[in-house]
Amino acid sequence: MSQIPSIVMFSPAEGGSSPLDHEKRVAELRAFGLDVLECESAPALYAEVQQKLQQNAPVVVVLGGGHTENCAVATYLHAMHPSVGIAAMIDGLDDAPAIQLLQSGVDNMCLRSASTALMVAILCRLLGRVSRHEVGQILARAPSKGWSLQDQGWVLVSPDGIRIPLTTGERAFLAMLIGAPDMCATHEQLLEAVNSSYAHAEPAARPGRLGVLVSRLRRKFTQHDIEMPLKSVHNWGYMFTGQVLRTGPPDSYK
Repeated sequence: MSQIPSIVMFSPAEGGSSPLDHEKRVAELRAFGLDVLECESAPALYAEVQQKLQQNAPVVVVLGGGHTENCAVATYLHAMHPSVGIAAMIDGLDDAPAIQLLQSGVDNMCLRSASTALMVAILCRLLGRVSRHEVGQILARAPSKGWSLQDQGWVLVSPDGIRIPLTTGERAFLAMLIGAPDMCATHEQLLEAVNSSYAHAEPAARPGRLGVLVSRLRRKFTQHDIEMPLKSVHNWGYMFTGQVLRTGPPDSYK
């Protein structure tokens, strides 16, 4: 059987996807069991691909930069390593940029808004050494376990069944994140959710209180020897990075 493929992603800081969307995509690809490596510059990407090829490891490159940069990188890779599969993330289905990408050496394209399952299928098909059976095995790695809010949202349950009791503020904070379509929310949205969860007699939480709340959550996770599935987005808000199993509508936690 072929090795699990390495997905080398070209993800420059000024790429086409927002940092939140990119981080979410990488986390989902890894949840499928894929080895995802990120390179922020073209030279770093070329070096990583060269190293993988020297190790005889199957590799596919995903171009997540801007259109012009993607074309330039694809041209180089196609000339230097014609056996490497190349996929490009695109914003739309316009003919002109798609043709230019194909002429540059891109093998396949995937809309940035496409599902991760579709993206995994495309990447697997780019690996000539991966059979249909192996593609099915990789797709079957879609997580069957995940985080969930239970007992009307008062308990956060880990993928391994560890139960973490929540305070009123923690419950509102996590319900807002998990209930969001992209599982991320701004500081203002989270503060509003936390404040709304308390009785009117309670003093309103201030922005700095979110940091205190997250620190307390982190201590709870540490006590259970679990990595906290939360990420702070600088000067913006927070995102929930774990795979979630929906056990009820978000409103049921409020």
